[in-house]
Amino acid sequence: MPCSSQQNQSGAAMIETVVSLFMLAVGLMGTLAMQVKGVNSNQRANLVTEANILAADMADRILAYNSDDIASDDDDYAGIYTGSGNAQDNSSCLDDGCDSSEQKTLDTYQWGQAVSSSLPGGTGEVQYADGVYTVVLKWSQSDTFVDSTCSGIGDDLQDTSTEKACFAYQFRL
Repeated sequence: MPCSSQQNQSGAAMIETVVSLFMLAVGLMGTLAMQVKGVNSNQRANLVTEANILAADMADRILAYNSDDIASDDDDYAGIYTGSGNAQDNSSCLDDGCDSSEQKTLDTYQWGQAVSSSLPGGTGEVQYADGVYTVVLKWSQSDTFVDSTCSGIGDDLQDTSTEKACFAYQFRL
């Protein structure tokens, strides 16, 4: 007894539909994964750019402070740490002119405010050794960028967290 072609293909359209929906779902999940990676990379790039700007800002402050006599840097900015929250706002000295101590205090306060407002959970510190300033910025970031550049910078960092992203900027006067 011959079989009709209609009976042989019973349910084939349903299987083709299920397979095509499965392939569409896999493709959409791949697209979603790429989108998430793109957003994370964009956020990481933004935070690294902010850290670079903040490090250059502190370098400019140090250079401006030492511009009168750059040959005799006395490492006044060494030891700045913004994570302690004890910097004083003495912007009142701007009216009459700040002396060197007031200027360093003002720079520390303003830079600390910029770090905490620009980087999530951000801390900044300045070290000085052998004529080289090192500006270190750390911030909270939940991806593989954590502790990316601060290994080998020094064991005397005040923010010892290894769960934060890190950016270091070194320069000589």
